[in-house]
Amino acid sequence: MDEQKKYSTTSEGSDAQNHNGPATAQGPKKMNRRQALKYIGAGSGLVLLAGGTGFYGYRRSLRISSAEADRIKNVRFVIAGGSIGGITVAARLLRAVPEADVTIIEPRTRHHYQPGYTLVAAGVYDRSDVLFDQESLFLPGMKWVRDSVEAFEPEKNRVRTHSGDHIEYDYLVVGLGVETNPGSIEGFSEAIASDHAGSIYDLENAAKYRHLARSFQSGEAVFTYPAGFVKCGGAPQKITWLSEDLWRSEGTRENINVHFHTNRPSLFPVVPKVDAAITPLIEARGVHNHYRQTLRAIDVSTRTAIFEEQMADGSSRELRRKYDLLHPVPGFRTPGPLRDGPLTAPGMGGQMEVDRETLLHKRFDNVFGVGDCAATGAPKTAATIRKQAPAVADNLIDLALDRRPSHLYDGTSGCPLLTRYGRCMMFEFDFNGELVNEWIYQSTKETRIWWDFKVHGLKQLYRHVMMNGYV
Repeated sequence: MDEQKKYSTTSEGSDAQNHNGPATAQGPKKMNRRQALKYIGAGSGLVLLAGGTGFYGYRRSLRISSAEADRIKNVRFVIAGGSIGGITVAARLLRAVPEADVTIIEPRTRHHYQPGYTLVAAGVYDRSDVLFDQESLFLPGMKWVRDSVEAFEPEKNRVRTHSGDHIEYDYLVVGLGVETNPGSIEGFSEAIASDHAGSIYDLENAAKYRHLARSFQSGEAVFTYPAGFVKCGGAPQKITWLSEDLWRSEGTRENINVHFHTNRPSLFPVVPKVDAAITPLIEARGVHNHYRQTLRAIDVSTRTAIFEEQMADGSSRELRRKYDLLHPVPGFRTPGPLRDGPLTAPGMGGQMEVDRETLLHKRFDNVFGVGDCAATGAPKTAATIRKQAPAVADNLIDLALDRRPSHLYDGTSGCPLLTRYGRCMMFEFDFNGELVNEWIYQSTKETRIWWDFKVHGLKQLYRHVMMNGYV
């Protein structure tokens, strides 16, 4: 199977004519090619010098004063979780205090760039494109405990690891993320092991789905969106629309019925302007959208997806749909040490109890949450962490210096909503679902530039900006 990436660029240009005579009334003297290259080279050098100077200045601006840094260089900062949230906070701390005592607890030796899973399933990335060596992500000065968190003991200011060690801290940051809960759908594990189902929320299954979608010729293709909080809420829709576009380009679309079942009342209710723009585009492509329906069970023997539909009067009913290709998305949950431990509270679905602006725990005044595991009401995406991590790092420094937390997360998140191959809607939005910086993104338009940014730029931003603490 050909899994080559297909990118192309074009350029146009011509050499300027060489005029060596003096300037005349008809116009000024034109420079020759060698002179032009000389000036271009000089200009480029000045741009690089200015950029380098600006970057150096920015790096310096992340540091606190040497006197303040000296006061807190022995404060023990412990980060539970070495994914994007934990590493970004740790890196930001070290940018501010180069001698800071920062420890990261993380068992994995390979880091997964999870925002790339959809592109693996779509055949744009290979599996190797979303894997990093974990150790290569740590800045000098970070201490790595290669173990997993077994339990939090905030009353004793310590974390117990799986191996039985106790890691003591002065300040703790929890960035454990969330995980899929296969048990939320009866028959999910059996379905995902069959030859008719795949899911983008696991790297191996994302690669499996790519094969299934490319070989699919006709029948019922069923995609789902779960109840509860969701990691990257746009992802189930992205893979639906990319699959539809794939089959259209391969000439098989007329033989395939595409169904998208969501428990929500519309496609993108959290951002009304985007919802109003995307719904007619998708409906025009013949995708059958089914609202207020949650996948509860899968009968693998008959290839039947069983949904619970919520009715307007508050009652519910069971619906069954046959499938030939199924993309089921199970519910999500926080890892056991968090959902079963003292850092959550009743009614939070196991999420960490934090103030949504300072990210400080509501009961333990030296514990912060960051990213997907924190109950802020914000979407669970890397774009959210890009805004949260600086607030957490700066508030840690505030507390260590005996100041009140002064840096607030404003609720901004973002989404590169892939609508078809080569097209993307890019937008940011706040706690209220209002678009932010709409004039920059042209938020409700499908554009090529944001597709290219999603494919080529965001991973570089993730790896070289966020994880290096430059946020």
